[in-house]
Amino acid sequence: MKRILALCAGLAVAVLSPVGAATPLDFAPLSALIEQTKAATGLPSGTAVVVVKDGKVIHEGYYGLADIAAGTPVTADTVFYIASATKPFFVLNALQREAAGELDMAMSLQQMFPQMRLEGIDAEAVIVRDLLTHTAGVDNPALVWATAFSGVHDAASRLALVGATRRDPDAPHGTFGYTNLGYNLLSIWMDQHDALPWQDQLQRAVFDPLGMRHTSTRISRAQTAGWPLAKPYSLGSAQPTTALYLRKADGTMQAAGGMVASAPDLARFLIAQFPCAGTPAFAPQVISRSQQRQVALSARYLDFARDGYAWGWYTGQYKGHRLLHHFGGFAGFHAHLSFMPDQNIALVVLNNEDLLGAPLTNLIADHVYGVLLHEQGIAASSAARFLALQATAAQAQRNMARQRQAIQARPWLRTLPRDGYVGRYVHPLLGEMNVEAAGDQALRLRWGQLDAVATAGEHLDQVRVEFVPNSGNWLTFHVADGQARSLSFESLSFQRVP
Repeated sequence: MKRILALCAGLAVAVLSPVGAATPLDFAPLSALIEQTKAATGLPSGTAVVVVKDGKVIHEGYYGLADIAAGTPVTADTVFYIASATKPFFVLNALQREAAGELDMAMSLQQMFPQMRLEGIDAEAVIVRDLLTHTAGVDNPALVWATAFSGVHDAASRLALVGATRRDPDAPHGTFGYTNLGYNLLSIWMDQHDALPWQDQLQRAVFDPLGMRHTSTRISRAQTAGWPLAKPYSLGSAQPTTALYLRKADGTMQAAGGMVASAPDLARFLIAQFPCAGTPAFAPQVISRSQQRQVALSARYLDFARDGYAWGWYTGQYKGHRLLHHFGGFAGFHAHLSFMPDQNIALVVLNNEDLLGAPLTNLIADHVYGVLLHEQGIAASSAARFLALQATAAQAQRNMARQRQAIQARPWLRTLPRDGYVGRYVHPLLGEMNVEAAGDQALRLRWGQLDAVATAGEHLDQVRVEFVPNSGNWLTFHVADGQARSLSFESLSFQRVP
């Protein structure tokens, strides 16, 4: 409690320093730069910006379209998929349960799943804290693909897939290796152990207390309620103004990336990150604990230095101040949540576009924090950086077009005639992948929510498939005795059935 009181005393001083100065804060130049960038790229996808200062929203900006075909503008009510920016919400619920004596952060993976024998892992050494801070040293592509992409799973198959967890050779236990898996494993345990599934826990413990009325872990709820959902776009697509095919469904809204929310709702969550904001929803001790660095890093993402990871938050210095942040990226979306504890300022940026979204948000953050901190020359430097981004975006589009042409030009390398690969391929826990003929030579592959026409691979009986738009994976058919017997995708094997 003494630490919290000291922090509050420091904050009282901070709000009287540069951010609290009398100089008016003008975000009109930023709005003009965002609009100019969208016009220059010819893609009117959406962007939502909310700025928080001293516990209040001081600026909102809504740009572009949530649905280009329908001409639906982005507004304060538009809900965006926020991908990995879900993580601080999930962890906050876990920390609240820890404070209530309902969750032990030292509980081991073996205690969580006593029936499992996990090969190559000391399951007694890996604990919940490791799962939530990306230091567990484990990997499980099957579980990640099922919960985040295909959506082909149920409670029984998720539990069985836990048994496929293995040691991560690239990130040993105790070292940082960013992954969705730890959150997925804890959510499976919660669903087994608790009266409420993890989705309902977040609703009850986080969304409802903060009055987040346009936020959900279920797409079906947003659709039933008639919330305006932002559709996904990509400047790198062959047809950028056409929404990407891949959409989130309830089955792919998982604990490490499973929320849709409006920008004002997310601002409510950021306001609650300041222990002195007067938010009764969360104990100050829990909020303070969530911001304590748990593992040291030396990394960078665009302008953002990362010196560590707390509980669902990256930590680092930004413009001379400590910044906590988490971003989220998925096909057609980019989300940004960040805040400076010592300055009592915070920022939400949401985009329904994935190629320009990250660098655009990077420049929005540079401008917003520059204005809030009264940085000299921020207007001129922002204008120059936005102009450079427009040129970079045009070059990126040209590069993507050349890459697509090169991919399409690859010759097919096949043991069998094209139709010899057509059929049903099944994994005992991951469901069925259907391979169908498409056009003269191509193959169409469907797996749950995933649906893509494959192009030729680089090796015999290999194809390239973009289940995730603009992100290819190799898939190999295994031929024996003149027949395609199975296929392998990543490290996953599907057997052909009659």
